[in-house]
Amino acid sequence: MNQSNILKAQSPAALAEEYIVKSIWSHHFPAGSDLPAERELADIIGVTRTTLREVLQRLARDGWVSIQHGKPTRVNNIWETAGPNIIHTLISLDTSITPTIISNVVSLRTRMGEYFIPEAIKTDHQASTLLLKDLDQLQDNAQAYAEFDYKLYHDFTFIANKPVYGLILNSFKDLYLKTASLFFSNPNSRQLSFAFYQALRTACETNDAQKAVECLAMSRQRSTEIWALMLKNLPSNFGE
Repeated sequence: MNQSNILKAQSPAALAEEYIVKSIWSHHFPAGSDLPAERELADIIGVTRTTLREVLQRLARDGWVSIQHGKPTRVNNIWETAGPNIIHTLISLDTSITPTIISNVVSLRTRMGEYFIPEAIKTDHQASTLLLKDLDQLQDNAQAYAEFDYKLYHDFTFIANKPVYGLILNSFKDLYLKTASLFFSNPNSRQLSFAFYQALRTACETNDAQKAVECLAMSRQRSTEIWALMLKNLPSNFGE
């Protein structure tokens, strides 16, 4: 792989990680193949073997490679071994997949919420209502809305006794917030969402899970229309 394709890194470890990840993504090191021996790879990248080992351990945790004791390090098929924590890296590697990833994140958040939010209301509508007690003080800016939305959905998972959904949200929190901030940068999105939060609060107060189902479905439909327009004009620095 051409070293000129590697962005300027802040440390030897960052340089090594970027070189290996880009080499895997570009199929210079294809899935199922073995990485060069440690000494050779360290020399190619220009880092120490100690630094390289640390990087390989981190890449193994993220699913890029599998370290085999006494054998060469094997390159994985990331679509079979990696988790949501590499999504930000994928966007930086190939911006053309950004719309697909954003659509997936939005769909995951929305569809999961349509399941666990009504369950939360059925389980404890008073605790659910408390999640929206500060709604009227919500500041009218993208960051405030993004943080409010994430915390709302995250906290609903635990009231619903669906902690695995909370852990799933944890796994891509940064991307969730970045995606939400983009959505809420549109004033129409904030207006739509505030009305949705109000309707959801009423459903919680009245212990009406079916009403929550209806307002969640309506919010999904209207949000999809806004996203369809926004995805056509994504900011070029979204993945940074």
